[in-house]
Amino acid sequence: MYTMVGKDTTEIDRIRFQADVYVTDSTESGYILNWKIYNYSMSTGDTNLRKLIDLAKPIEVSYRISKPGVLMEFLTGEHVTTCLETALPKILDPYLNRKDADARAEVSKIYDLRENMETLLLRFIVQFHQVYGLGYKLGEVVSVPTEVNSRFSSSPIKATIFKKLVKYDVNNHVAVLSTAINMDKQEFLKAITEYTKADSVSLSSLNQTNMGSIVMDLNTGWVIWSFDQREVQVGSKKYGDLIEIQYK
Repeated sequence: MYTMVGKDTTEIDRIRFQADVYVTDSTESGYILNWKIYNYSMSTGDTNLRKLIDLAKPIEVSYRISKPGVLMEFLTGEHVTTCLETALPKILDPYLNRKDADARAEVSKIYDLRENMETLLLRFIVQFHQVYGLGYKLGEVVSVPTEVNSRFSSSPIKATIFKKLVKYDVNNHVAVLSTAINMDKQEFLKAITEYTKADSVSLSSLNQTNMGSIVMDLNTGWVIWSFDQREVQVGSKKYGDLIEIQYK
């Protein structure tokens, strides 16, 4: 996640983690998958946030997919913030008896990270499955109504995702798809206004750019690399985040 004012980067945080993905059950209609998420790290200038992530516990997220791989429902997704629950009291303890503005600002950033972690972890899983369940022709654009998680909102925002098969390489056994997301303008405007705590934000001053790419292994149908980059500019200020998945 990053924030820019003009050409200057005023904030940049990088969060990394590993995940083991495996099938725990199968039925006639689909499968139940489980992500074990662990080994978190964070590159940030904020010491408290680094300590919080270093203390994060492994978690497991289960969800149901259809046979073609479409994500149908989360079974334990509402518990993703438990990775930070035991760490929070240790980080917040120095601020319990402080009422000054600096302390309030630090506590607010700590809780913001917990909310962002929930959005981040669920976005990884949704991004991993977003290509499945459709038929593609080389060069053809497919559009699908959807809802997307965003750092600017605690609830999903209505959107349309556009997908295009740009490469189908039988010799190297890979397919490459590009994606773009267009979020509902009114819902996104409301979310960004609340996030920035501005009195108002006009549509004319709001510009969003959302794009990504997915590389799939044709032999297994497995996503081996993917990225999703989102930027929104409000006046001179730009907020961005980049989600990247690498198979190892």
